[in-house]
Amino acid sequence: MSVGDHFKRVAAVYESLRTTDEEPVRRIRQLLPERPVTGLDVGCGTGRYSRLLCGLLPDGSMLIASDVSAAMLVELKAGGPALGVVPLLSTAEQLPLRTTSLDLVTAFNCVHHFDLGRFLAAVARVLRPDGQLFIYTRTPQQNARTIWGRYFPGFTEHEQRLHSLAALRDAVRRTDGLKMVATQTFKHPRSSTVKRLKAQAEGHHYSTFSLYTPDELRRSIATFLCRLPSPTVSWVDEHLLIVARASPTPSGKA
Repeated sequence: MSVGDHFKRVAAVYESLRTTDEEPVRRIRQLLPERPVTGLDVGCGTGRYSRLLCGLLPDGSMLIASDVSAAMLVELKAGGPALGVVPLLSTAEQLPLRTTSLDLVTAFNCVHHFDLGRFLAAVARVLRPDGQLFIYTRTPQQNARTIWGRYFPGFTEHEQRLHSLAALRDAVRRTDGLKMVATQTFKHPRSSTVKRLKAQAEGHHYSTFSLYTPDELRRSIATFLCRLPSPTVSWVDEHLLIVARASPTPSGKA
């Protein structure tokens, strides 16, 4: 199954399968100016993070929610109108927006689906001087420490798309017009039941599961359930927030 097929398949149940982390969104809000802003949430999916972020922005702000999956955007619209959120069908690498038109760009748990260099170049073009980019993601090392990385057969071996912190730093450094500002690690205590974890795996709540053949996935789920230490399990998920800034306008230039 291709990743595109995966998101078309899971669009209708995506929000019921995934967890939305509020802490990084509130941190992003703290780093934004106290005035109306115009932003873009790339790879927005069903708009979970778009709606949360837009609800925290100053009155008069607008947040464009873009995704390459039409099925995901259908679900975003079906969730009802969210004041200030504007859906957009678009790839992450070719953003159909004016140059220097945005105050912020966000990407929540999706940057591993993009061509990183082309995405960063597109962001550098659309951000205003001193505009900010926020990438919320997991590194391969963090992924290996999740409940899935620890107990699900082949999970870390199948998932080879995630970027290390060093790779993200280097990619930003090599992008004209962007500069790394800060990084922050978030640790989220999780607790779940075997029943819930089984439903998430069977529902392909991570695109990683689309990289398994159907038979392989069935076998892996069975092994995963046998490996879990108790009917209710607890663990800590780690995520990384990357903050980059667009270069200010050179002195003497408009």
